[in-house]
Amino acid sequence: MSKRVKNLITAELEKRLRGQDSVVIVDYAGISATDTNHLRSKLRAKQVRMTVIPNTVGIKALDNVGLKGASNLLIGTNALIYGGESIVDTVKEIVAQAKDIQKLTIKGSVVEGKLLDKKSTEALAKMPNRRQLLGLITSQITGPGRTLAGQLAGPGRNIAGQIKAVAEKKEKEAPAAA
Repeated sequence: MSKRVKNLITAELEKRLRGQDSVVIVDYAGISATDTNHLRSKLRAKQVRMTVIPNTVGIKALDNVGLKGASNLLIGTNALIYGGESIVDTVKEIVAQAKDIQKLTIKGSVVEGKLLDKKSTEALAKMPNRRQLLGLITSQITGPGRTLAGQLAGPGRNIAGQIKAVAEKKEKEAPAAA
């Protein structure tokens, strides 16, 4: 491949990766075209892209966009998987697809500038995603307030119930007295 072509491919890859803070590197060797298309369509549904890359071009492009350190992982046939709502969602989808496509193997990832090996990358799939974390934090923040509000409203409810019972009792006695 000529230097000019490599520079064009590198520029295109940099354009695609610009704005990404994380990328997963997978080995796709031996996967049939049907499985590859199926994988790409599943990833596309989650706003995730898969790009097959030449190793030297991939190293240069990743370094230029700030995702350094992947050179040790870019050996053999590689594809970059990036995008989606969060890296956790992306890895969860890749792990799920790797169960169906036996030859798809995760090599590692670069997450916010840190290189993760295969084991650490797969561990990301077990973590809660951004939406789940926000829900957990919200419930932990509002939980004590909800408890306090219930405790403050409790005595008021009791008094209101007692007043209502007395009022109903008076209403029953009033027609009998008349």
